[in-house]
Amino acid sequence: MITRRTSAALAAATSLALGLSAPVTAEDRDPVEGLRAEVAVLRAQNVELAARLDAREETWLDSCRTEKVRGIARDVLLDSRQRTSLRDSGAMAGYTSGKGFMLASQDGGFTMRISGQLQTRWVMSHVGDASTADSNQTDWGFQIRRAKVKFKGNVVDKTWRYTINGAFGSSGAFAFEEAMITHDVNDNLSVSIGQYKAPWTREELVSSSRQLAVERSLVNEYFNADRGVGLDVKYVTDDWSLQAAYNNGVKTAYTGSIGRNTSSANNPTKWAVQGRFQYKLSGDWVDFKSFTSSLDDDEAVMIGFAGMGQSWNGQLDGAASDAASVWGVTADLSAKFAGISLFGAVVYQSFDSGTDTDNANPWGVVAQAGYSLTEQWEVFGRFSWANNKGVVDANAFGANPVQGEAKLAIITIGANHFINSKVKFTADWGLNLNDSLEGDWVSQTSNGWRATDESDEWVLRAQLQLLF
Repeated sequence: MITRRTSAALAAATSLALGLSAPVTAEDRDPVEGLRAEVAVLRAQNVELAARLDAREETWLDSCRTEKVRGIARDVLLDSRQRTSLRDSGAMAGYTSGKGFMLASQDGGFTMRISGQLQTRWVMSHVGDASTADSNQTDWGFQIRRAKVKFKGNVVDKTWRYTINGAFGSSGAFAFEEAMITHDVNDNLSVSIGQYKAPWTREELVSSSRQLAVERSLVNEYFNADRGVGLDVKYVTDDWSLQAAYNNGVKTAYTGSIGRNTSSANNPTKWAVQGRFQYKLSGDWVDFKSFTSSLDDDEAVMIGFAGMGQSWNGQLDGAASDAASVWGVTADLSAKFAGISLFGAVVYQSFDSGTDTDNANPWGVVAQAGYSLTEQWEVFGRFSWANNKGVVDANAFGANPVQGEAKLAIITIGANHFINSKVKFTADWGLNLNDSLEGDWVSQTSNGWRATDESDEWVLRAQLQLLF
C-alpha cells in the first residue's frame, strides 16, 4: 500500500511538472511526446508493481494471522474439552500434602484419597552364642518391611466414610488391614463396622509411618491387640475422647493375631471388648498422631487409659479349654514441647487357662524421648522392660504358652533425618541388657531380634521410608 501511494505521487508530480513547463515548440514536440509516453509506461509499471507487493504483503499477514488464530483455537478447544470432561462427571482431582491423591465430585459428596507407604530396611543382629539362635552368630540383610496402599473417602455425603488399607507381606501377597464403614452421627459421635485397630495400646495406634524409632518396641509387639472384626464407637470432644469396641477377638500376648479376617464360622471367642479413654491437657488432637518432634511444636500433653477382655470358645487352634479368658489394662502419657517429644506407657494382662494350672500375669513398661537438633535431624532414646510372669498350660493357648518366667530389658538409641516431608531416613541400635531373650518376645516380630539364652544381643537397623 505504501508503494502504491509512492508511485502515484511520483506519477502525479511528473505530470504536473510536464504540464507546468514552458510551451513546447514544434521542433521540441516529438522529444516531449516520447518522454511523456515513457513516463506513462513507468507509471503503469509502478502501479502494477505496487499492487503485486500489496497482495503479497496481505497474503503473508493473512497466513501469520491464520496460524496464530489456529493456535489460540487449539488451546481454547483443549481447555474446553478438559473443563467439559470435569464438568460432565462433576469430578475434581489433585494432590494434598499429608493426605495423598484425591478424586472428588463437584459437591464433595463422593471422594477418594489414595496414599501409600514404603519402608525398605537393612538389619544386622548379633548373638553371643550362635547355637541358640541359628547357624550364624551375626545375621544381616535387606527387607521390605512395609509396602502399603490406602484408600479412604466418603460416599453420598461426608457423614458416610470408608477406609480400605492393604499391605503386601514379605511373600508378596496382598491382604487388607483396615476395611471399615464409618458413619458420623454428629460432630462428636462416629460408628464404624468392619476390621479396624483395636483401641488398646497407644504405641500400636500411632501409625508405623510416624514412629520415633525404626520399629515399635518389643513390649508393644508382645502386648498389642492388632486388629479385630466387629463394631467400634468413638466419641470425641475438644478435651477428651472415648472409644469402645466389640468384635470377634483380638491378639493377646499368648495368642498372636487371631482377630484378623475372622467370621461367624471361625470366631474364636465367646465375647471380646476393648475400650480406651484419652484426656488432652493441652494442644490439639492432631499433635498426638506422631511420636516425632519438631522445633516449632507447641505444648501438647495427653494421658490415656485402656482396658480389654475376652473369653475363648474352644475354636482357637491348639486350645483345649473353652473356659480360657484374659483381661488387661494399660496407661500412657504423651507430651510434646518445642523440639521435644516424650512418651511412657505401662501394660498388664492376666490370663486364666481355665484349667488347674496357675494364671499368667505378664506386664511391661516403655519410656522414650526425642529431641530435634534442627528441622532435619532428630535424636532419640528408648527403654523397654517386661516380665513374662506365670505358668500357662501349653494346651490352653495356640501361640506362645509360657512355662516359667522370662524378662526383657532393651535400650535403643538412634536418629531420624527428614530428607523432605515425604522421605525419612532412620537408624537405630538396640541392646538387650538381660541375660537372655526368650522366643516369646520375638516370635511375633520381624524386626531383627532373635531368640537366645546369651546376654548382650544387639541389633543395628537402617531404614528409608517414603510416603505418597
